Amino acid sequence: MDGKWQTRWPQLILEVMDELLRRYEEHGKGFINTKLDLVTGRNFDKTDPWYKQPDILFPWIQGRGLEAMAGHLAFVRSAKFLTPAEKRVRVMKIRKLLREVSGSLEKLRRKNHGRLFFMMRRNGKSIAMDPECRPVVLTAIPGKANYSDLFCAKGLMAAGAALKDDALFRRGDRYYRKVVSAILREEFVTDQQMFDPKNPVLAVPGKLLQGPKMLALGGTAIGMMHGDAACWERKALRLLRVIFSRYTNQDFDFWEAVDTDFKPWDDRGKWICDPGHALEFAGLSSKNLLLFKSPAGVKLRNRCRKFYGDFLRHQFALGFAPGPGGIIKSFDLNTRRPVNTDMPWWSLPETVRAATLAEKLTGDAGLSEIADKCSEAFFRGYVNRDCHSMAVQTRNEKGEVAPVIPATPDADPGYHTNLSIIDALMFASKKS
Repeated sequence: MDGKWQTRWPQLILEVMDELLRRYEEHGKGFINTKLDLVTGRNFDKTDPWYKQPDILFPWIQGRGLEAMAGHLAFVRSAKFLTPAEKRVRVMKIRKLLREVSGSLEKLRRKNHGRLFFMMRRNGKSIAMDPECRPVVLTAIPGKANYSDLFCAKGLMAAGAALKDDALFRRGDRYYRKVVSAILREEFVTDQQMFDPKNPVLAVPGKLLQGPKMLALGGTAIGMMHGDAACWERKALRLLRVIFSRYTNQDFDFWEAVDTDFKPWDDRGKWICDPGHALEFAGLSSKNLLLFKSPAGVKLRNRCRKFYGDFLRHQFALGFAPGPGGIIKSFDLNTRRPVNTDMPWWSLPETVRAATLAEKLTGDAGLSEIADKCSEAFFRGYVNRDCHSMAVQTRNEKGEVAPVIPATPDADPGYHTNLSIIDALMFASKKS
């Protein structure tokens, strides 16, 4: 495990983390604040579109931020390049953020019968977007669970574990059990709103997404590390069996969605793969497989050792554009052609995690080359040194920064960019 990528990231993680903490102290008021233009560094204000303005909350960002900051707490405590005094200051700030943001999210949940939605106001109102991009107040949140519930439940679990707050962890754990149950029963309804016409994300009846199942593996890993390990391992095994049986094949393809007959979702003749999501799955599932202890879990891990190296290389080949340096958003598995050639930032650090953990899982030392290529592309094309080393969200096939919002206009709270790398560094340093 001697990839060059390991030396490049720690200072960037620290710089981004310090800026997130500074912004929380100055702008937070109980919520993480990443409302800024990642090209200019300008804070969003009332001159911006309504969905960028300060009173609009994205629970995705808050939940992801909790999980990320819990990971940063461990990162700071283990960082050999920080003095004890430098560690103490950052630990104090992170703990304050975890405590206050957890409390703010729980207040929002109480106003919504234990649920959250993609966009909300501080008064607890859930906001959707109509076809003309105008705000619409929802009277009820659809489905039994959504991505906001998923991110915030596992964020509360992570915060509770980091703070050693058993009550907070248990509240997050109970919330997350409901989310995973809804996912396994296909009662999950995506709450994501569409900012990019090239990235259709709205809920469609009968379209069964792999995304919730893949992302749920992030929380099952938290449960195995800090809660009822046997229970969360059983849930992870169920999720993995569903994903392997419905969304992959022996040729290492990976579908974004299936229909109710569990066949690839037909999008006007296209079978859509998001290579970044496939690579993210490789990372999150490898983490779970490495944590498994039961006979069934160990058996699956041993079977997967023969699969993951080829799967990861296949998905990387489908998605990586070496010229501009990035991973394209979508590929048609039917015609074997790219669909959306925009390249969001998040898939590069997620692939660093995937390659590192899959190498640990399989013993395939060649996977570190993928981590090196992704790190090089990320630092060369996405890192904005004039904006505290935060990453621009999207570049196009020419390598130009594109005004495209992949998910939220709020910037990444250290979740994709930092937390995936913290995971990779942690597993890379472990002895086999």
